[in-house]
Amino acid sequence: MKSGRCMILNGEFVTEEEASVSPLNRGMMYGDGCFETIRFYSGKFLGWQEHFNRLINGLSYLGMEADFSSHELKESVVRLSDKNKLSDKDAMVRIQCWRKGERGYKSSSSQVNWMAQIGEISPKKAPVRLTVANTRCIPDKALSRQYKLSNGLNYIKAAQEAKAKNKDDALMLTISDKISETTSANVFWIKNETVFTPSKNCDLLPGITRSIIVEVCGEQNIPVHEGAYDLYEIQDAEAVFCTNSLIEILDVSAIEDREFQIQHPVVRKIKESFESYKMENLKI
Repeated sequence: MKSGRCMILNGEFVTEEEASVSPLNRGMMYGDGCFETIRFYSGKFLGWQEHFNRLINGLSYLGMEADFSSHELKESVVRLSDKNKLSDKDAMVRIQCWRKGERGYKSSSSQVNWMAQIGEISPKKAPVRLTVANTRCIPDKALSRQYKLSNGLNYIKAAQEAKAKNKDDALMLTISDKISETTSANVFWIKNETVFTPSKNCDLLPGITRSIIVEVCGEQNIPVHEGAYDLYEIQDAEAVFCTNSLIEILDVSAIEDREFQIQHPVVRKIKESFESYKMENLKI
């Protein structure tokens, strides 16, 4: 095996230099696939089964079938971390699946090609500044928002808007102008010691970490309201934060020119509760 970072391609361990994928692959041509990203905590995972279930359900939604089990995939990822000398590091694991077959929208194949990659991460800790994107979220009625489907062009366009305005990320709205999510995270805000977040009906990806936040808020008797909210409602907040599996919980310092409180007591309490939950639920 050549030197270089190791990855998994259809169950085989190869270096990234050795990996060979056909230029006719449907993932590249059509975005015909789905993926998962999960944080690797020095040999352990938080919510592995939830991530795996979402991947399998996403494949089912697309009419595909995986040829690996949860246990087999996890075992392979742990071996991958060893091969890349990351078994005692924090890392990001990305599992990408795409349909076997050739070009054309009418493919009848349900078989899957897949790959897994791992890389060390140092999650961002500093608060982020958001712009409000003109690019809207794809409606769930057009394409299911429950899964991480491979085509992310609308997220790319929104991220370009953020970069053009020298912001860290973009807050995205539904086509009916309700708050949805950022390009890579779910969003929450605090007002009057109550947590607010867009509901799953707001064309967002319902993240694994999002569900944990709702759970720990319930355990701490912190009220959580999920609904369809107009932009002014988050602009009137005391504090705002974003969540996903890699960043966990990250403060938002501003949306456009509206600034928010950092280290808000309710957000601190949520972060502390999340850490306790994580310590109890990290699993090999």
